[in-house]
Amino acid sequence: MLELLQKKNPTYHIYQVTDPEFDQYAKVLTLSDTDAALAALKATPMPKQDNEYVASDKTLEQLALSTTIQNKLFGGLPIQVGYCNGHTSKMNCLEWHQTPELNWFTNDVVLFFGDVREMRNNQYQTSDTKAFLIPANTLILLYGTTLHYAPCQVTAQGYRCLVALIKGVNSMLNDDANQAQSTLLATDKWLIAHAESHEANEGAVVGLLGTNYEVKI
Repeated sequence: MLELLQKKNPTYHIYQVTDPEFDQYAKVLTLSDTDAALAALKATPMPKQDNEYVASDKTLEQLALSTTIQNKLFGGLPIQVGYCNGHTSKMNCLEWHQTPELNWFTNDVVLFFGDVREMRNNQYQTSDTKAFLIPANTLILLYGTTLHYAPCQVTAQGYRCLVALIKGVNSMLNDDANQAQSTLLATDKWLIAHAESHEANEGAVVGLLGTNYEVKI
């Protein structure tokens, strides 16, 4: 898979989660109680195009895996467990939180990562990102300093991704926070968009500069 993807996408290097470069952005986790969670994730709806993000899904939140995630990874803090499913293939945006994010995939995907500490004046060059092939059934924990966005599919089947965050992340801003920063689009969600993206057309700050990388399959 990696060799074929790299051949079809020669303008950027695609790393693996086992490469040392991955350690700057995230780490791979091994957790128990995954069988029931995998079945539940595969049962979540798949849109015909684009993607759909649901921050909180009651079926996923009632899983034993979600309790493990809350206690072992988030120190007992209340969390929300949802999903991001779809067929996206371009970088389009980069977002970041002040808290970690857990992702788990039913399909192979490519993720583009950057480092918020390298941002200047709400701008980031796409050439400074790194692309990683994330194998199916891999649990990863993204650090709060990691710029990221929706997965890119590597087959026409698309992807299903479990997303676990501190409860309230991505929820509607209160009035005071809404006026604080132009890049703050939701609770604990900052975002910069590429000029070609749908998000930019809807008013997101254009701060992602350079080629809007696409994963061709």
